[in-house]
Amino acid sequence: MVSSSRLEASDRVTLLMSFVPYLLEHAPVSVLELADHFDITTSQVEELVQLLAMSGIPGDNGFYQHSDLFDINWDLFENEAQVELWSHVGVEATPRFSAREAAALVAGLQYISGIVPDSDKEIISTLLKKISAGASATPENLLISAAEMPVDVDVITTAVASEKSIRFRYRNGQGIEQLRTVDPLRLDLVGPTWYLRSWCHDRQALRTFRLDRISQLELSDEKYSSPVSANELTDELFDVSETDIRVQFHTETSALSLISAYNPRIVSHLGDESVVIEVSFASLESVPIFVSQVPGLIRVISPTEAVTAVQEWANQALARYTA
Repeated sequence: MVSSSRLEASDRVTLLMSFVPYLLEHAPVSVLELADHFDITTSQVEELVQLLAMSGIPGDNGFYQHSDLFDINWDLFENEAQVELWSHVGVEATPRFSAREAAALVAGLQYISGIVPDSDKEIISTLLKKISAGASATPENLLISAAEMPVDVDVITTAVASEKSIRFRYRNGQGIEQLRTVDPLRLDLVGPTWYLRSWCHDRQALRTFRLDRISQLELSDEKYSSPVSANELTDELFDVSETDIRVQFHTETSALSLISAYNPRIVSHLGDESVVIEVSFASLESVPIFVSQVPGLIRVISPTEAVTAVQEWANQALARYTA
């Protein structure tokens, strides 16, 4: 609560920016309710009302006319301690979401509503109402299915809240399973796939895991040891560490959008239709999987062990096909 008997100038400005929209949505509102909602005293509410009555936007001549100021229902305020705006200025000039913009935001919130903790679902509901009310026109009714999580996301949120690690079995692209212990940092959605950004205890580096390849997820007794916080993560899905293997490829430019999640770095251009790129991998076993995502459009250049890994993978696949 604001403790001083009178509000500081910065406090008044901050409160007024929220005060007016709240009155427009709920008025008339009692002084007691306003004090409780904004966590201020009743005398500070009265101070804001008095200030509001002297606020507005001057006309073209630079002077205030009666219609340029907020107008309060003074009888209601003085007799019943209720605050009601009879007229307001400038609010209509505020940029508002178009119906299409609002519908897109509503759809996004509906989509993620399935993964937020129950304690935050009320926040999602409130945001949906505010976006709809603040649009220039009623948003279209879009029926969006909530995002489905392939794991129990409550385990991850509990780990983050308690600053504890999690353990799980992870199946890589070749079907090999390993037990991993990580500090969960962030969940990212790329297309239809969810990824867990984390600090891996086994690799002592940042690692990204596909949630649909995780099983036997459980909370660990180990405390966080990550030297990196969630706020320090870049938007690049796959983080590069000093121990990663850097592999160069010759690829068609048309394939770049298909492998953008791997954050390919363009090394050189070979005309208008092809480039040399560099991609970092935690291990050589990931290189053939990467190549298989854009068959016929990409070729390994270096290092030699990466070329060999892809050749062996291709030979094994051919042998199974012809067996």
